[in-house]
Amino acid sequence: MIEYYRDIPVDAPEEDKYRTVEHVRDFVAGMADGDDNPTTRREDVQVALELIEDGAVLRVKGYLDAEPDAPYLKEDFNPFEGVDPELLEQEILAAQRGRLEVLDGSQ
Repeated sequence: MIEYYRDIPVDAPEEDKYRTVEHVRDFVAGMADGDDNPTTRREDVQVALELIEDGAVLRVKGYLDAEPDAPYLKEDFNPFEGVDPELLEQEILAAQRGRLEVLDGSQ
């Protein structure tokens, strides 16, 4: 079972609430797809709305009866696969020096 939620102020504009529901639906659907595609299982996602914090916050919950299958959720996922080893080494050295010039482009 995949579960995910986002909170939004209850007095937020309706458009923001709609976008939050769509985000939750897409995020849950993407987690269940091997290619991280939010459209493949989108229609299977169940969405529930709940008032919390004395009614001040709307919690948007998404549920899908499936196991996570997105690449970044798998044990053997390597976030550095395909990254130029020299660039990776530069970023690691910069981080070790406590200076992130490679990461922030100030080099």
